[in-house]
Amino acid sequence: MLFTATIPFLIHALIETPAALTFILKPSSQLQPLPPSAALILQSFGGLLLTSNLIALIFIRRPFDDATRQAALAFSFWHLWPIYRAYMRMNGYTEEEEASTTKTLGGPLVHLGVHIVLLTMFLCTWYFGNA
Repeated sequence: MLFTATIPFLIHALIETPAALTFILKPSSQLQPLPPSAALILQSFGGLLLTSNLIALIFIRRPFDDATRQAALAFSFWHLWPIYRAYMRMNGYTEEEEASTTKTLGGPLVHLGVHIVLLTMFLCTWYFGNA
């Protein structure tokens, strides 16, 4: 049964699946020039994203409890890092790289907004639980 508090886990899985596939199948869209060792790192990151999706799906299916709340806190911490990356990209930190990479999945502004929403949803799940 899908509870309101487990919706962030579902949205995480829906949002991060295309991102994971991009990192795995088109790592060059993330970094140019792309040395082979960096491609392997980006593909490994894509695999980690898919793993986080599988974990999120586990928490959707199980009853809501304290472990779900703690997992929500861990997922909220994870979403800080894409927020940081998007913020840095928007403020010119990667200016010289931006011209040679494509704006995958909406670019930094979209990434910032999506991850702030997910961070907020996971923090609410952690703090308020299944209220």
